[in-house]
Amino acid sequence: MGISLQDAQQIYSNAGLRTQYGLVLPPGARVAAFVRSTGVQNGDDAFLATNLVPTLAQGLARVRSGMGDFVVCLPGHVENVDATMSAAFAAALLPGTKIVGVGRGNNAPTFTWTNTAGSLVIAQNDVLIAGLRLLTAGPAATGTNTVLAITVSGNDFGFFQNELEVGNGLANAITVLSVTGTAGRYDISGNVFRGANSANTVTILINSTGGDGRICDNEIMSGATSATGNINVIAVAARLKILRNVINNITAGSVAAIALGNVAISGQCAYNTITVLSTGASVSGTTGITIGAAVTMGFFQNFIVNDPLASGKLLPTVDT
Repeated sequence: MGISLQDAQQIYSNAGLRTQYGLVLPPGARVAAFVRSTGVQNGDDAFLATNLVPTLAQGLARVRSGMGDFVVCLPGHVENVDATMSAAFAAALLPGTKIVGVGRGNNAPTFTWTNTAGSLVIAQNDVLIAGLRLLTAGPAATGTNTVLAITVSGNDFGFFQNELEVGNGLANAITVLSVTGTAGRYDISGNVFRGANSANTVTILINSTGGDGRICDNEIMSGATSATGNINVIAVAARLKILRNVINNITAGSVAAIALGNVAISGQCAYNTITVLSTGASVSGTTGITIGAAVTMGFFQNFIVNDPLASGKLLPTVDT
């Protein structure tokens, strides 16, 4: 995950560039800043060194509104998400900002939620976050029980190829990513959500009346208590696509991985594979997908399994 450092250094030219995410840096856009907490390193060229800052908020402060500027978080960057950082992030974020991480695994730029007030609030339109490692459950040795890690109310939000730790065995982010208000055309795709703690309330919460959202090609291996589901839609959402997600709900006694509330949700829910198991044990009463009576979505080739060593069954049942 992330883009190469060579590509990141080329992005500042105004000739335009297509990244591995399919994102086009149009003529006139630029890398506004590079972010690395460890500062200038041997081998950094003059442009990188001149435009290097130690925190994400400082990088965001260099972005031009609506120009599609990039802030590139470099390998080895580490930063805590607490009340102070959250306030600085919200104050500096401008419409059209693209936050892109370079690196993967332990080398990826890493943000760790360190108290319950830590939250990335994205109220601006056309913001993209890609290629970051986000430890929303807090440090590995302790837990923060973050109430809401990321909340989005701006339109055209993109969230691609990020790796999230949503539970660490000691604590969890109660809600990881929430889309609220009237936010529409959001795209949450290609991310990995992992959680050793089984008490997550919801991984992706859609509480927005905006239309044309996409939740596609994510891997979600974490808990979701009761009937809330790892993906929980509780507001009217028109033309919503929930496609090709691989979900393993690890909470004992849970009944759903995708929960669609009793509201007029339209669109398609298709080709999702769902496991609801806790430590390999069967979970009785599991439905995998719960569907409110007011939902008008179409369903195609969704499969659910709640017993070990068994193949999934089609859910909902075949239309007659």
